[in-house]
Amino acid sequence: MLKIAIVSVNFNGEKDSLELLESLKTLSTTTYQLKTIFVDNGSTDNFVKVAADKYPEIDILQNGVNKGFSGGYNRGLKHALIWGADYVLIINNDALTPDKKLLSELLEAFRKHPKAGIVSPKILFEKGYEFFKEKYSEEQKGKVVWFAGGKFDWDNVTSIHKGIDEVDNGEYDDEFQMDFATGCCFLIKREVLETVGFFNNNYFAYFEDAEYCKRLIDEGYKIFYNGKAYVTHKVSQTAQTGSPTTDYYLTRNRLLFGFKYARLRTKFALWRQAMVHLASGRKAQRQGVWDFFDGKTGSRHKQNWNENAKYQIDLSIISINYNTPDLIENLLKSIKKYEKRETRNEIIILDNGSEKGCASVVKKYLGVRFIQNQTNTGFTGGNNKMMKYARGKYILMLNSDIEVLENSLEQIYEEAESYNQNAIVSGSLIFPDGDQQDSAFYLPTITGAIKEYFLGIKGSFFMYAPSQNHNTKVEGAAMACFLIPRKIMEIVGLLDERLFTYFEDVDYCRRLKKLGVPVYYTPKSRFIHLHGATGKRMESGHTYKLLQRAAKVYYGLPYYYALSFVLRVCQKLSPVKTPVAR
Repeated sequence: MLKIAIVSVNFNGEKDSLELLESLKTLSTTTYQLKTIFVDNGSTDNFVKVAADKYPEIDILQNGVNKGFSGGYNRGLKHALIWGADYVLIINNDALTPDKKLLSELLEAFRKHPKAGIVSPKILFEKGYEFFKEKYSEEQKGKVVWFAGGKFDWDNVTSIHKGIDEVDNGEYDDEFQMDFATGCCFLIKREVLETVGFFNNNYFAYFEDAEYCKRLIDEGYKIFYNGKAYVTHKVSQTAQTGSPTTDYYLTRNRLLFGFKYARLRTKFALWRQAMVHLASGRKAQRQGVWDFFDGKTGSRHKQNWNENAKYQIDLSIISINYNTPDLIENLLKSIKKYEKRETRNEIIILDNGSEKGCASVVKKYLGVRFIQNQTNTGFTGGNNKMMKYARGKYILMLNSDIEVLENSLEQIYEEAESYNQNAIVSGSLIFPDGDQQDSAFYLPTITGAIKEYFLGIKGSFFMYAPSQNHNTKVEGAAMACFLIPRKIMEIVGLLDERLFTYFEDVDYCRRLKKLGVPVYYTPKSRFIHLHGATGKRMESGHTYKLLQRAAKVYYGLPYYYALSFVLRVCQKLSPVKTPVAR
């Protein structure tokens, strides 16, 4: 069945966002599967909590900070693609969808025009939100056009809305090709997002839609207007028309867009107008000009993480299947056995291009989210995909060869909460017989190798088991059980996909240390780990090559060969067994 995702963004617009969600119920969904995705840009309102309770079927993603139109929608679009959307409807949170045939009419335009990349509906002012309310009778209100097709004026570097402020009497029900679609609402197909990419984060808000349309057309796609479909729009409820925020972004981003794409003559005109703004413009316009020439892009203000931001999910548990369906089943069975309702958890399983898939296993466990890769993207690529897809305040990485014990999930979550989202937390790994595993490590160095393998000081080079009596701050911990607050993931980033598998934990912990983010080992939260069970599913020669390649990427060739030499010397001169350079 065709899959369509609806993506919108909330930034302190609780009332409008909830009204949009209610209006989406009118859409006909008989011939396709529909998923609504809302991104919250670090709001201080109660939208996430209210929407999560009232509309549990939707996906709500928390950005923690205001990433603007571009950053907000980009997060939602990436989530939609991972879900498997064939088409995505982008719609402002201050729009409404009274037309139940909206999606079917837009899809029909795609059917008729194979080169269409975007199709936009007619957009009417929501009743009572017209620019010139006094012009219209009560009967006319709600029928006034805001957008009935668009054209981009390259001489003045501005978009033109066809039919704006006119009463719609059916004359805008036609269909035609155009060169601009407003980001208020349009349907875009998956192929375009995979080819053209996403919105340019340099713009933050305003002109990001014009810039995207330009790139789309340059790639050979077309933009169409279909007036048989419509939405209504409350118009600029987030930024407010004529506000300093609008002044600033329109001024700066018009220069940013124009100086990149316009003709030389137009660029000169833009420069002259910029000088006028500097001399006599409003304060926000002057600042916009200064920031453009200073090279500032993105948000106008420094964005601080909202420590009180709300999440739909507390804990996202993620795990990869690569030819280990039996292990995935044991993991899921253990999670479900000990899962408690006090914490709002989600479980995401990714099948990483396996020959032995686990779809049939996952189906046995209600509510588990299952996504797939057609090819094996490694430990790093697979986990990165799940991290992007996860909705949780915290993301708990578990190997497929892990089994959850009673209270272990609640305890690791509580430990993470005690650090107020400012630390990584690693659980205690044990063998099936209860013996303790080495799961913490020092970042490997030549000095550590000499201490461990020549001087015999255990735990100096790599793995060791910290105290089991209290939490211990460590340099690094195995990603077999590794909890990352989303706040930290946004700062540190995703795993380095050059590593594929092996050294991803060492590399990530090195980045954490560089940024001053602590890693804590907590013995209270215990997990059974069938150490090496996943690796045994790969050929030993292939495993060694992956390990060696990852080591070269992590260390760099000069350090790698120097460390290898030290380890070989230690092996000859010391009775202590030495490993490959890790």
